[in-house]
Amino acid sequence: MEENMDIKRFLAVLKRRIVTVILVSSCLFLLACAVTFFVMKPTYESVENLVVGKLNKEDSEYGESKDLSMLLASTIDIVQSPNVLNAVSREFNIPYDELKEQIVVKNSQDSQVVSILVRGEDPEEVSKIANYTALTTVQKMNDLFEVKDILVLNESSGENRGEEVGSQFVNLAIGLVVGLLAGIGGAVVKDHLDGSVQSAAQIEKEIGVRSLGEVNLRKKLPGRKIHKKHRGKEPLRVVDEEKEKRGEMSV
Repeated sequence: MEENMDIKRFLAVLKRRIVTVILVSSCLFLLACAVTFFVMKPTYESVENLVVGKLNKEDSEYGESKDLSMLLASTIDIVQSPNVLNAVSREFNIPYDELKEQIVVKNSQDSQVVSILVRGEDPEEVSKIANYTALTTVQKMNDLFEVKDILVLNESSGENRGEEVGSQFVNLAIGLVVGLLAGIGGAVVKDHLDGSVQSAAQIEKEIGVRSLGEVNLRKKLPGRKIHKKHRGKEPLRVVDEEKEKRGEMSV
């Protein structure tokens, strides 16, 4: 029973403060739209895969799982090493620290594939960076460790465009939900800080006095109308409409 009363009270608060809810929600949603379309730039990503060791273990020099694990770990380290990153940085004129944040190396468990993922704001550039990083890694592994069992899988030559990450629709949906929640929260806080009496039930709850009835001061008396003088010099006159039709006047 108390839970039902709380729900009714909550809905009554929302009804009284519906303007606050709409204003706050609209402002935050418009802010989310502005940030999404004018501030946030779309992010693109491109992936190049390296196959480490031959898939046929009989033909591979690294048949033992231990040797293959060491080769995989070495490949991942080489991709993230200054030797490779400096070469890519010089090629694309990108600061070393910025490039290091753009490149992510992944390797699934029990997999001979090392994925090089590059993210950035230019779809063509991220594809070229991913491809160049993969080729440079293969070259460094061949030169430094004389490893031949490593190659680029489905080499794209950097011609493909990176795929967009995220969605503007998702950002707008999040902005709408956050705005609605903020509007409801603002309405509840505003109603809680409001010290005015909203109903007779509130008086009974606050001071423990039983209410005998309610008077609606805004309701217009039937058959009567109120005349006011804008200059404020004449007294307020209440005119009976029935008598006014007959030419009589009552004050």
